[in-house]
Amino acid sequence: MGRELIRRVVVVGAAGLLPLVLGGFLAIGPRAGLGVLAGGAIALGNLWLLGRASDRALGLFAGRRIHPLWMLSLGVRYLALFSALALLLWSGRVDPVALIVGLSILPPVLIGYALRGSRGVA
Repeated sequence: MGRELIRRVVVVGAAGLLPLVLGGFLAIGPRAGLGVLAGGAIALGNLWLLGRASDRALGLFAGRRIHPLWMLSLGVRYLALFSALALLLWSGRVDPVALIVGLSILPPVLIGYALRGSRGVA
């Protein structure tokens, strides 16, 4: 994934997340607004970290050497991701359905960019 594409997806995803956060806060309450915000931040942050990791992984195919702890950093990323989700759900401060709504912001944005890109190819 190109850095420019990831930057655009994160910006558009964050812009799409704001109305959902506001709607959740006004319609259901602060737990829902916080849940949508936390889920969206986790999804978009994970995409950004995945983009950085993919740049390093592509270096393997280009014959470049990578740092030996690179694989460990991938594992730590997943551990941090799942720990954040578990902590949010365990604390009870966020609505679980709202958290899932926030996590779901990424697929529509990615599909939109894929359809937009395929329109120019066809």
